[in-house]
Amino acid sequence: MKYLKTIGLLVLAAAALLALAGPASAKLTEAVGDEVEAGDPIHAVAVNTSLDGAVDIACAESTVSGEFTENGGTTASLSSLNFTECGSDTVSLIKTGVLTIESNGTVKSNGAEVTVQIHRSIFGFPITTHCVYATSGTAIGTLEESSTLGSTAKISIASSGLGQKPTDSACGENSQWTGSYTITTPDYLDVD
Repeated sequence: MKYLKTIGLLVLAAAALLALAGPASAKLTEAVGDEVEAGDPIHAVAVNTSLDGAVDIACAESTVSGEFTENGGTTASLSSLNFTECGSDTVSLIKTGVLTIESNGTVKSNGAEVTVQIHRSIFGFPITTHCVYATSGTAIGTLEESSTLGSTAKISIASSGLGQKPTDSACGENSQWTGSYTITTPDYLDVD
């Protein structure tokens, strides 16, 4: 009887440890059952993105490119992030960083930095404001999977705020990044 109680307690302890461990890690697939591989490219394009801080910046197009860092992994190391046709303003990349897609579809950015030069005119005088924004494990949006959309996957960007690095005092404390990026490579992307 004593052994049954001991075994019962061990089973309960093992169950508790499994519950604390949480769900299994996510894996990205490029087709049903076909995991992404280390080195596979990722490329996405957005039309009409914006960075809204103290001053709003609207860009006609933005692209992001990189490659997955491990087989079945959920992290992509970025090689480029571009914002173009932003009116009189300029958005340039300082550091690319990495994207991570969690099992619930949350997309996070870590280590990316962009510099923003805002060119405006106040009472006929040209004013330039320089801001730098960075990500640090920042939730920037959600993956809309191919299996759900029935087509190419998308990333809906709606960041709660990109942190501002010390620059111009006219910069907002943080900047909200919004847009919808269509993932052109791979053509199919799901998280399992």
